[in-house]
Amino acid sequence: MMMPLLLCVILLTGCASTNLNNAERLIERHPVGFSDAVNASQESETFVLDALKTVNRLEAVIERQ
Repeated sequence: MMMPLLLCVILLTGCASTNLNNAERLIERHPVGFSDAVNASQESETFVLDALKTVNRLEAVIERQ
């Protein structure tokens, strides 16, 4: 469960931004917290993925400016 989500997040991070990588930075700085959040429940996994996608989309908006 953890690896497919992590792979998805890394791929999204690379696609959405070239300068800002805050989603990846958060995962790297807090690996245990990320793992705990993802594995707590199906709803928490969905929330974490949605939150990281949101960060990536907002970074893309900032980078286009």
